[in-house]
Amino acid sequence: MKVYDLVAALLSVAEKGANIARIIRSESSLLELLVQEKKGKQKNERFLQDFKTLADVLVQELVKFDLKTKFPGMADSIHGEESTKFTNTLGDTVRVEIQDTPEETQNLLRQVLDENDTAARILSKAIHIQTAVKDAGLFADQLDHDLIVDDLGVWIDPIDSTGQYIQGDIGQEEAGLVTEGLQCVSVLIGVYSKSTGLPIIGVINQPFACLNDDGVWTGSAVWGVSIADLNLNSLALDSSSNSHLSSTSFPPQPDSDKSTKQTILISSIESQNIRDILAKNYNLRHISGAGNKLLGLSLGKAAGYVLTQNTIFKWDCCGPHAILRSLGGGIVAFSDFERLSLSEENDVCLLPQIMYNRQDVEGAVGAQKWCNHGGIVAYTSPTFLKELVSLFRPKT
Repeated sequence: MKVYDLVAALLSVAEKGANIARIIRSESSLLELLVQEKKGKQKNERFLQDFKTLADVLVQELVKFDLKTKFPGMADSIHGEESTKFTNTLGDTVRVEIQDTPEETQNLLRQVLDENDTAARILSKAIHIQTAVKDAGLFADQLDHDLIVDDLGVWIDPIDSTGQYIQGDIGQEEAGLVTEGLQCVSVLIGVYSKSTGLPIIGVINQPFACLNDDGVWTGSAVWGVSIADLNLNSLALDSSSNSHLSSTSFPPQPDSDKSTKQTILISSIESQNIRDILAKNYNLRHISGAGNKLLGLSLGKAAGYVLTQNTIFKWDCCGPHAILRSLGGGIVAFSDFERLSLSEENDVCLLPQIMYNRQDVEGAVGAQKWCNHGGIVAYTSPTFLKELVSLFRPKT
């Protein structure tokens, strides 16, 4: 398998997933279910709650289906956030798996959706449609490297920032970042090396990147590759190529406004103590969605992203982490970062990158098995990381 083949496949399936997310928001027969759940006035709370998760699972299983069809050797190495078991109002338990034909998939979805044939047909059609990715061959020569299939694992976050997706508001941009709204939603796919644990290929697809004058959402995608000495991403693409992938200059430059250059992205649940320390040297800003934060960082809209809580997972970080590595940055555990700041060492290169081939805490159960325990610090510049270590170092 060539790197190019896998990148092209990831871009294609991420766009198919983004298309499903857009269809669910645009089709009245599907949207009504989401709106009822949002308002909490549904007649059948359990079913509607399942449907909310079904949107995530459909995208997740679509990625698995397409990748294992194109690359059979990866079938057992593709991991996602969601359970695939659903129980409908009749008490029937159904495992959601994409079938070989649209008709078979429609029949299965009809069982999950309590015989809602219209919804099942619309979703099945979107799942099995062929999606072409324009200009994917522009980097074919640079990505002509061989990959060992048995060494590859995949993490998927099918719809990151699900709350914003269900709520469906249109966010407003400020200093290049959208705080909340559909623009914060993303499809995240990351490939990692099983032998090293490092992320090597990442895709971030924004299904709702731009709302045109006709009220139709269009998306955008960013990808990155970091394998040994190969570091390449769609941000390096010349804007004159008219590629849909990205028209951002490379490397990404923060906005000319000095305050934007010194922005650190944080979570709304971040502790006041951490906020106080960071606020000494940086402007702090909260925006929704882990993928949205990491994308904003990759695009040069912030200097870093700091999260000290155990609320971010392998599937949130793997894809964006590969993109950051292709830019010369990365993601490290905040707990490791904090220990370094308390030591006499000042070499940020000593900080290990987040790994994706193992659990952080032995004995953890459920989703916590794949939590990035100890929080994260994401960055594009080692210089920024060194400055941050100095900020946390106790004053003598």
